[in-house]
Amino acid sequence: MTNRIIAGHFRELADLMELMEENPFKIRSYRNAYQKLRNYEGEVLSLSQEELEGIPGIGKAISAKIIELKESGTFAALERMRDLVPEGVAEMLKVKGLGPGRIGKLWRGLQIQSPGELLYACEENRLLELKGFGKKSQEDIRNKVQYYLNQRGMFFYSELEEPANRLVAFLQKKFPAVTTEFTGDLRRNVNTLSEIELLTTIGKDDLSSLNNEEMKIQKTGENQIHFLFEDQFPLTLYSILENDWAAEQLLRTGPKAFLNDYLKGPEKYRIQSLDSEKNIFAELNKPFVLPEHRDWIEPDKATGIEKDELVTEEKILGVVHAHSTYSDGAHSLKKMAEATEERGFEYLVITDHSAYASYAGGLSEARVREQWREIDLLNQKLAPFRIMKGIEADILPNGNMDYNAELLNEFEVVIASVHSVLNMDEKRATGRLIRAIENPHTHLLGHPTGRLLLSRPGYPLNVEKITDACAANGMAIELNANPHRLDLDWSWIWNAQEKGIKFSINPDAHSIDGIGDIKHGVRAARKGGMYADSCLNTLGANDFLKAI
Repeated sequence: MTNRIIAGHFRELADLMELMEENPFKIRSYRNAYQKLRNYEGEVLSLSQEELEGIPGIGKAISAKIIELKESGTFAALERMRDLVPEGVAEMLKVKGLGPGRIGKLWRGLQIQSPGELLYACEENRLLELKGFGKKSQEDIRNKVQYYLNQRGMFFYSELEEPANRLVAFLQKKFPAVTTEFTGDLRRNVNTLSEIELLTTIGKDDLSSLNNEEMKIQKTGENQIHFLFEDQFPLTLYSILENDWAAEQLLRTGPKAFLNDYLKGPEKYRIQSLDSEKNIFAELNKPFVLPEHRDWIEPDKATGIEKDELVTEEKILGVVHAHSTYSDGAHSLKKMAEATEERGFEYLVITDHSAYASYAGGLSEARVREQWREIDLLNQKLAPFRIMKGIEADILPNGNMDYNAELLNEFEVVIASVHSVLNMDEKRATGRLIRAIENPHTHLLGHPTGRLLLSRPGYPLNVEKITDACAANGMAIELNANPHRLDLDWSWIWNAQEKGIKFSINPDAHSIDGIGDIKHGVRAARKGGMYADSCLNTLGANDFLKAI
């Protein structure tokens, strides 16, 4: 245990105490101890308690803690503070440049309890509601948190897709006679992944020549080189022969469970000479399964699905679930509508937050009616483009809906969502959602599990009971396309679809740029096997309203 490690315990103690707003004089003394111990020239652990007390700024109380640390690896005062501060809040202290003062404000003011929740709050412009936080500081915090999450070793698919596409284009331009494609998790459209994996027929020596500031070689293996791309993205390039392409692509795509359980270990067969994955499946007497469906628990259910049967981004006609400056959006209703029309969509379902979500500028009834008047005026100007009067209404802790039945009945579209009291067991969470599903004034179940990828797993639900209730009540389910949510999870889709449940792929856009998140939702929907006719916002405006 080095001096720096010992000192770090006192810095952690000071940070946690500041978060809990404890005695500022004690906090200052622990910060001072951190500096003294960190810079001490001798070996701190070799000192007796009396010698420790002789170090300026290290008195009896702190020296006693050092002795306790030496003997047990920790000390009681630190463990007490660790118990008081939620784990996710403490983790935010690891984000460089944030600091306990700011974290405390975010925790108390916005109930943010993890780095992932903080990133999501930045993207929803929530920080602007707090005194002392502006657009510039919000963007700075967003960048710091994003960097921290990236360094933690996992990435959202949306983060890696763009640099991966650039890499493929670069390699194909530099080596025009070769083939380079996605493989591994990237090819299977996995929601979160640890690296970019590319399969290529570029020779290993040529790959080695790519070592530069943009692509730094980290290590090499047999027929593969591991790079760090742009100082942040782990990248593995697998170099193979053209004749081995089909077999190597199948094996590298994985996952292992699919290869072992469904294909029964294809590497055991002599399949290298076959020129396509479909031919390999045929030789193994197995129906073909698309790469994105190979994560299914029962992949045999996905056999026979063709790509052109699934929902596509081009088939989405309406933007459902978007926020404006009426609640916590970054752009006005008019700008959101114009941007939606410019992107070629036929309608926008504006769904600002209901009154209960006061932290997000939830709308009072008076504000709702003010928005409706603006919608009527805009619809006259923008026709045939149409804005629908929607709301993202909170499902209250007891399962009731925010707003009374009369007001809910006046909305054209009601998305029912949980935003508060997320710490529920399965029985309570399932019952709360079913009560909202059975409410005759709700149309769509919004982000049903409440999860945030790489941050918050979501509350536990009995999926069968939820989907049965949706089927019985004609309730559609949102696939929230925000790449931090992708909720409902793709794994729900096939079984829910078989029950006749309809879906809506919704960007939950809090800005003009957020509209583009629909593409991430479509990718997740296709991974789950969603057909175009199961997706409500592939319908025109009138048919969409009839369907819900």
